[in-house]
Amino acid sequence: MAQEIKTTFKYDFIEIDWHGGSIFNVYPIDELGVRDQEIDCFTVYNVKSIKEAEKHCDNYAKNN
Repeated sequence: MAQEIKTTFKYDFIEIDWHGGSIFNVYPIDELGVRDQEIDCFTVYNVKSIKEAEKHCDNYAKNN
């Protein structure tokens, strides 16, 4: 059984989860640092590394 990758990128008011595939899930963070329900997701195909995923998340956080 393949091991699932899960990486969470944290920003001021959102967290973005990446599970090693093409889909990224976005969650708001309240003033107390508590994560709420998913508010958005985005897809980027052919992400080959955590570093590359981080660049896409940085870009999302900057532009949204």
